[in-house]
Amino acid sequence: MIARLLISVCLLLPGTHPPVAARPVPDTLPSPPDTLSPAAVSARRQISPPTESATGEKLQRALNVSDAIRDFSGIQLRDYGGAGGLKTINVRSLGSAHTAIFLDGVPIDNAQNMQVDLGRLATSSLERIDLYQGQRSELLQSAREYGSASSLHLKSAMPSGKRLVKLHLHGGAFGTVAPEAGWEQGWGARLRSRIQVAASLSHGRYPFRIKDFRNTPDGYVGYDTLMTRENGDLKAFRTLAQLFYLPEGGQYQLSVNWYDSERGIPGPVYKQADKYPLSTDRQEDRNLSVQASGEQRLGEKVQLLLSGKYARDYLSYLDVSELDPTVMATWKYLQQSAYLSGALDWEAASWLHVSGAVDGLLETLEAQVPARRRTLFAALAGSLFKGPWRASLSLQYQLSSGAGNYSFLSPALLLNWHPAPEWEFGGLVKRSCRLPSFNDLYYTNVTVRGLEPESVWQAAARWSWKKQIGPWQFNAREELYYNWVENKLVAVPNGSLFRWSMYNIGGVHIFGDEISARAAYDIGRWMAGATARYSYQLARDTETGGQIPYIPLHSASLNLVGAWNGFSLEVQGFLSGERFTSSTNRADFRIAPWSTWDILLGWERNSLKLGVQLKNILDEQYQIIKQYPMPGFHVLASLDYSF
Repeated sequence: MIARLLISVCLLLPGTHPPVAARPVPDTLPSPPDTLSPAAVSARRQISPPTESATGEKLQRALNVSDAIRDFSGIQLRDYGGAGGLKTINVRSLGSAHTAIFLDGVPIDNAQNMQVDLGRLATSSLERIDLYQGQRSELLQSAREYGSASSLHLKSAMPSGKRLVKLHLHGGAFGTVAPEAGWEQGWGARLRSRIQVAASLSHGRYPFRIKDFRNTPDGYVGYDTLMTRENGDLKAFRTLAQLFYLPEGGQYQLSVNWYDSERGIPGPVYKQADKYPLSTDRQEDRNLSVQASGEQRLGEKVQLLLSGKYARDYLSYLDVSELDPTVMATWKYLQQSAYLSGALDWEAASWLHVSGAVDGLLETLEAQVPARRRTLFAALAGSLFKGPWRASLSLQYQLSSGAGNYSFLSPALLLNWHPAPEWEFGGLVKRSCRLPSFNDLYYTNVTVRGLEPESVWQAAARWSWKKQIGPWQFNAREELYYNWVENKLVAVPNGSLFRWSMYNIGGVHIFGDEISARAAYDIGRWMAGATARYSYQLARDTETGGQIPYIPLHSASLNLVGAWNGFSLEVQGFLSGERFTSSTNRADFRIAPWSTWDILLGWERNSLKLGVQLKNILDEQYQIIKQYPMPGFHVLASLDYSF
């Protein structure tokens, strides 16, 4: 039945990849040895590699997914401050809704506002995080994966098969205490399991300094104030249970995730009368997700992928009026979604693969205005290999009904050329879309009822080089890109992080350049490395000619890392140019440039790990979002023990 549903044409390049250096240039500290069972289906043929990846020690010490990817090239991590503040990702100026997030190939959705909070997603059970521009180029994937402008893929780590208990304690600034306990167990040669229980508690208070000076008809006025950030507390509890089955030629997985939190929502900080206090809004979340996936080889030429998910997300929001704190309202939302996917890959010839997939998604929202959306995704793809050339051509069709009736075609072409083992060249052309969310259509403070879906054309060209000379390892990469966005949907906070203002910008031209370079020296007990990244993004509103909101023209990061005999030291620097809250780019809409520097210290011996993070050591007073001040200097520490 599934085979009849899947139509395909795909070209991928069977054949071998060019040789690579035996020891890749480390993005961070060395990762532990791979313990993946040989029975698991782990080898993936791809046309092009991910743009950025996070693995090993970087994931182990990260507070959450947003912390693990904050130095990726071409992204803006939008952080509203504090433990309870929303954290989302914006890739190449397209907005967070254009970046699909997948856990083990199954989408993490939020039809209500399309703002997946990366601060909720833990990294302790992950093996790696990969960021792809355009789309992932694997042969076997769901139809949903073909349609996004970029995608962030979270891959669960395979339990080792041995009995293992892991204890983790994280804490420090803002009254943060975050204990976690995990248990892994193998049940014979083919069955493995993992259970994790975690909590995160924080009062979220921190001092900050906020300044605002500007020229007005009455002269140069403003204020310079020292305050304490309030209402950023968090109480969150998370439980994860996973089961892995590894039969001959296949891999199956079942995951159940429960998340329960109660938090304050820190609002904007600005000059106002004493009788108008700052935000005291509150939010409660109870999220349950159950997902399953199975990949099986059917003979020598065919592979089958089946996946499904059910998610139930309950949200209760206490909205307190800042004009009159005695006036408040509680908004309750229950979102449910069901997702099914089937995909086939067929090796038609030694140089040609043909594949296809069909997905179905049902989303409902129970609220003041109930909403429902049904979406069908169908994709055809093909991949080809000829000498040093690789190519992939795909076509995705998306049909939605319910909360807006939309249909859309997303073609994509990926090319790769390996003229020599050290060199790689590639390119991408793709069209994708972003539908208005339920909140965009029904629940914003101000919205245009006739909101149009965004349409995006992407074009990119890249080169990369890698070389190993004795203990020295070198890596360099550059990608030039152009994005054309039509009917761009822009969300602007309007006094509340929960209810935004939405409008369409007629068009946006985005020209960008991403450059990264790495060097490392590794002789076993000693290791030292440096990674530098730079991004240029010119994102112009065609109506005003100005840079679109919250996109810096220049941004950069620098990582310096060293390790010796179990001790490690890393210095991280992040820099962002000026931004504006409006595409008119007037001085009163300007957000000042900022830079922060962190120092990370670590020690590891046998099964014990200790870590200390000195964050924002120069006590920079800065804002990523206008009037949402970020923390100054603070210290966090962690302890890991396994037995």
